[in-house]
Amino acid sequence: MAIDLFEPRTMGKMLLERKGPKGLVKTLFFGGAPQTYDTEHVDFDVETRVRLMAPFSNPKLAGQVVDDVGYTTRSFTPPLVQPKKVTTAENLQQRQPGEALYGGMSPDERGAAKLGKDLGELDDMIARREEWMCVQAARLGTIAIVGPGVNATLDFGRNAGNTIALPAANLRWDGANAAIVKDLRTWSRTVVQRCGLAPDVAILGRLAADALLSDSTLRTQLDTRRMEMGIIAPIFDEVKGATYLGRLAGTGMDLWAYDEWFIDPESVITGEQPMIPDKEVVIGSTRAQTEMAYGAVPVAEGEGAAAKISLVAGARVPQSWTQKEPAGRFLKVSARPLPIPTQVNGFLRATVLS
Repeated sequence: MAIDLFEPRTMGKMLLERKGPKGLVKTLFFGGAPQTYDTEHVDFDVETRVRLMAPFSNPKLAGQVVDDVGYTTRSFTPPLVQPKKVTTAENLQQRQPGEALYGGMSPDERGAAKLGKDLGELDDMIARREEWMCVQAARLGTIAIVGPGVNATLDFGRNAGNTIALPAANLRWDGANAAIVKDLRTWSRTVVQRCGLAPDVAILGRLAADALLSDSTLRTQLDTRRMEMGIIAPIFDEVKGATYLGRLAGTGMDLWAYDEWFIDPESVITGEQPMIPDKEVVIGSTRAQTEMAYGAVPVAEGEGAAAKISLVAGARVPQSWTQKEPAGRFLKVSARPLPIPTQVNGFLRATVLS
């Protein structure tokens, strides 16, 4: 639309439609204090004890020697993410969103505004990738690291039985003989047997949640008093886009529906994908031992003969530099995040719909 230079105009308030990343899975299952390391590799030991009873012994004989269980050491290299943005002379000349048509910002002010906006956007991208990694660790016990020049899988060694296949048609959650409470109790016992902790959270995909809520009997069994009493309020303060469904009697688990999506630049699927697949349920224990680890990021400093490469520890490592031809300023935020489900058998995934 052409602008009439002689007609008074007013610039209205700008709308920044920011689809910030939600962090339900990271908050619930990997919510401890983040651990930063000054190395590129992270090792951890796992000692899995068995339910061995003490043997009976004759009081006239010596006590029985019990063998040590031993432990295993796992080593991982946190994957590197390093999205970056560039500011060019064209960006400094163009009007920013919400800027007045005349008498607006100076080029330096536009550059500063774009810097702040770019920092926020890059941080959101990394946070969304972290949440995706937490979801994969809880859903699958593995994380596929796929990108330009990298194709690897981090395998945390979860029991194959913690992935539940689609049941017979009549037993699916939309089937005639669906037994949702029984399913959740069965899966809970599986987790207790394999890791010793009872799961206290179930996160439902969109269609799985719809199937549960469409059962009028189950709907009346959902206890939502925890929401009214404010017990789960701190989680709501941290996570938007997650709906608390209540606690289902007989399961000991809080049920959540998670409304969050992502776009994977390396996926053959175009457009947004749900963070929790629509037909799945992920259960887990918030008491399971986990860690949100960050490996060291390689950083080049200085120029010419004085240039050197060092490793910087931190959850976010921002860098900025200029380029002469073509003129531009680059802004990069790097991180090496790695959610570690040390008690990986404290999580289970089930497909409940076809």
